[in-house]
Amino acid sequence: MSLKSVIRLENVTKTFQMGGEIINALDDVSLTINEGEYVAITGPSGCGKSTLMNLIGLLDQPTKGRFWLAEQETLNISDDDRAQLRNQYIGFVFQNFNLLPRASALRNVEMPLVYATAYDKSVTPLVRRKKAEEALARVGLTDRQDHRPNELSGGQRQRVAIARALVNSPKLILGDEPTGNLDSRSGKDIISLFRALHEQGVTIVLVTHDPVIAAQAPRQIAFLDGKIVEDHHQ
Repeated sequence: MSLKSVIRLENVTKTFQMGGEIINALDDVSLTINEGEYVAITGPSGCGKSTLMNLIGLLDQPTKGRFWLAEQETLNISDDDRAQLRNQYIGFVFQNFNLLPRASALRNVEMPLVYATAYDKSVTPLVRRKKAEEALARVGLTDRQDHRPNELSGGQRQRVAIARALVNSPKLILGDEPTGNLDSRSGKDIISLFRALHEQGVTIVLVTHDPVIAAQAPRQIAFLDGKIVEDHHQ
């Protein structure tokens, strides 16, 4: 049985103009990541990692080339369809958590489901609460669901962010330096959680500068000057 691709880029280039100079942030990149993979994207600052994540996350579009998410081509879809696809298929985990400071952990986790009601009226408040409670239980925070972010440790806030990423049962979790603002112990706990999610079949793609974090991923893709220079499977 052939594997289904979650991410497929074909000859993707992304250019930016800086003054009178054209910068190739991504330079003719072709890449496939299949369902169930755990991948670390590495490389120095300015190598194209963040540009790649923005394209994968449907926050930007390539200048040239083609991109499929969950086997759906994304180049010519409308902004509304792009937003719906992003909400349905991608869960984001950010370095700075991006939690609503005045909302409880439960309410923060519910937010992707609030957006989902725009196209799925079956996502009632009761459904949202149940799914959010299940996602928080999955990351070990049942007893913290009524706490606001300022009442949580950094590691707990990142767990809330991961629960928020999981609440829609996405095809893909995208992590942008997800341990960057954590102490070493909390960082190890979060990486252990990603490993456990991978073992449950979740597709995970992390951007990281940290070689120790990258080493936890079975597949490591190194970028330099907008190109893939290494694609290593452990």
